[in-house]
Amino acid sequence: WRTSPWTKSKMAASTILAAIAEDMGKFYDLSDGGLENITLLFSDIAQAPVPLPTVLELLGITEDEARAAGPGLKATKPMLEAAITKSIEEDDTPDQYVKVFKQHILRLSNANKVMSEVGESLKALHASVDGDLGKIEAFFCDLAPEPHTGKPMPPGMINALIRVGPDATTCPVEAFLDCMCRNLDPNDTSEHLIPNIKKHTA
Repeated sequence: WRTSPWTKSKMAASTILAAIAEDMGKFYDLSDGGLENITLLFSDIAQAPVPLPTVLELLGITEDEARAAGPGLKATKPMLEAAITKSIEEDDTPDQYVKVFKQHILRLSNANKVMSEVGESLKALHASVDGDLGKIEAFFCDLAPEPHTGKPMPPGMINALIRVGPDATTCPVEAFLDCMCRNLDPNDTSEHLIPNIKKHTA
């Protein structure tokens, strides 16, 4: 008796979804259904960049719905589960998915923890320099790992990182805080950040 590829894929999905059910719930709660974090998750699952239109298609969100919702667009938990189900192939294993979910949970948990500890200090830094991108760039450069610590970024990179227009010279505090949160690694700590925050607070 031959098992069809469709049946194999369905069996794989059932096994994987059972293995990641708890972690999927944790990831969803930590990410709040944000499209950026979901896109990063799918890219790590695929081990290659997954474009946003593909993620929207997996989630069942049309481009018109995405445009209408704007930057605040979020997926529901059932949408995430359905998208994961669609992405599972017959030779996928639970370990592949468990590993990726745990990595993202660790990153998001740490980012939320660190931001809760230094968020007010970061707001004070931003206010003290009036959101000046040149001064914020200097702060980010001091956070960069060796051998890049303190070295200037390529032209335009700070604008891309903060996600403001190429001609912008300042940024809103929300964009600054979002950028910090996006770029925190699991091994980043408030103890590491605070001396640099103090150094760059005018």
